[in-house]
Amino acid sequence: MKIIFLRHGLTESNNEKRFSKKETSLSNMAYKDFDKSFENLKEYKIDKVFTSALLRSQETAKYLNFNDFTIDERLNEMDFGDFKGMKVKDTYEKYADFYDEKSKNPYTTNYPSGESIKELIERLDSFIKEKSQEYQDKTILCVSHGIAIRAALFTILNDLDNFENFWLDNGSLSILNIKEDKKLIECVNKIWNL
Repeated sequence: MKIIFLRHGLTESNNEKRFSKKETSLSNMAYKDFDKSFENLKEYKIDKVFTSALLRSQETAKYLNFNDFTIDERLNEMDFGDFKGMKVKDTYEKYADFYDEKSKNPYTTNYPSGESIKELIERLDSFIKEKSQEYQDKTILCVSHGIAIRAALFTILNDLDNFENFWLDNGSLSILNIKEDKKLIECVNKIWNL
């Protein structure tokens, strides 16, 4: 089974370096990312499409003509709790204690009223295990989010010291190939078909 993770298109929150909300929608500039996505996805026969419960992922699926999708909240972006809607730079002063704790325990520290990286990885692992049983010889497309897709990669890598070392562009593909309980990362951050 192949799981193709597609990061949603650019949002104004991405541009403003702001923590997104559930209702954050795509920027007017998002659509430039989708030409690349569309071309890259031509290589695959998609059997089933899933999106997160967040608006921007559903808008991305619809723009790419995947109108028959299933929403699964396990594909949601990390729950940033009280940070939602805030500019990243504004959180450093207001939540200095959180950042101090996060520097000591980066994977188990929960965002205020939110979740930790460890919990996010467990959520994505649950999704991957379930779908690999349901769609054994199929290819599924999952329209999701940067940190959530990174968490999906780390269900395989397990080397959390490198969690921050992965960047995923808007509109990029990252692909897992699962065969007979072996999970392989086929590609990460594919943004153009060369």
